[in-house]
Amino acid sequence: MKKLLLILLSCAIIGGGIFASVYKSPQKKYFEQTFAAAQSGDVEAQRTLGELYLKGEGTSPDVSQAQHWFREAALQGDSQAAWKVAEIFLNQKDAAGLESALPFLQLAAREQQVDAQKELSRFYAEGLGGITSHYGESLYWLFLAAQNGDEQAQSDLQQARTKDEILYSQVRDFVNDLKLAKEGDGQARLRTARAYQLGGVIINNAEEAVKWFDLAWHENKVPEAGFDLAEMYDNGDKIAADPNKAMQLWTELTEAKYAPAQYVLGERSYKADPPNYDDAFAWFSNAAAGGYAPGQYMTGFMLMRGQGTHKSTDLAIKFFRDAAEQNYSSAQYVLGQIYWKGLGVKPNKKAGKQWLSRAAENGNPAARVFLEMQELPQ
Repeated sequence: MKKLLLILLSCAIIGGGIFASVYKSPQKKYFEQTFAAAQSGDVEAQRTLGELYLKGEGTSPDVSQAQHWFREAALQGDSQAAWKVAEIFLNQKDAAGLESALPFLQLAAREQQVDAQKELSRFYAEGLGGITSHYGESLYWLFLAAQNGDEQAQSDLQQARTKDEILYSQVRDFVNDLKLAKEGDGQARLRTARAYQLGGVIINNAEEAVKWFDLAWHENKVPEAGFDLAEMYDNGDKIAADPNKAMQLWTELTEAKYAPAQYVLGERSYKADPPNYDDAFAWFSNAAAGGYAPGQYMTGFMLMRGQGTHKSTDLAIKFFRDAAEQNYSSAQYVLGQIYWKGLGVKPNKKAGKQWLSRAAENGNPAARVFLEMQELPQ
């Protein structure tokens, strides 16, 4: 009997050991399920797995593993995970940590993560993480955090308004324009694109400028946006130059009868080697018909010389006058010279003086010099 009891006791001990080795707590099971889902690419599981590693739930605490899985989720666009990665780097409290945190702060902030927006505002205010300080950009992110309901951001924003009312108003206007741009407003898209292109109030961002110019032109048919975008591609303004894209845009604009684009194609034909005066005159006269002062001026200029058309002083004067009436100083200067010197018309120094004076007032240096060298009639 005693021997039997020993055998039963031994079996119980062995059985308990086996049970202990196969038993898994609910936390452990949840961890393993989450791990498997995370490995398959489930972004929510990746973020959750990072939390489990960070808290040591169902596994041993492991900050490096937490960071790894938060990063995986962040790279799929998860703003909460991006903020968690940034937090881990920020906790290093050194320059390397700040620099590593920055791209994740930017990712999270763009996706409306409020804590990241506030922190990114601080980065731009203080010039942290290897970036140059920019108070306007700092205010921009503070505005977004405040709009997302953060009370501390709202309080800080009011203090910022007291500090610099003008910049506050400029950033506020930009934030409002950006909101309207996202809702599809064409003029707001144009203003937003120009703000990103020029910088100043916020940091210039050519990629964002191109995006909003393109939307404003192709979706809203705002011709100024298409023209500005064409110039960016033509000049290589903070983007890779692409003359073909520029020409495609100018062609689209001329089909829409946008006079400044017609003028550009006229100018290109005129300056070609050899010049194509027929095409140039056609484009300039089309721009002139649209009321575009530079087009009126060049139409008059070619008529005066008989380039690409028959020579006609009377018609030339008409087009010069049309441009001059719009305060186009080059036309005012030429018209003044025509009357002063009697170029194809009866000399009229009084009329010449009037146009030359208007040109000088509008900043034309040649008109100023000419007037200074003459003995003008009273």
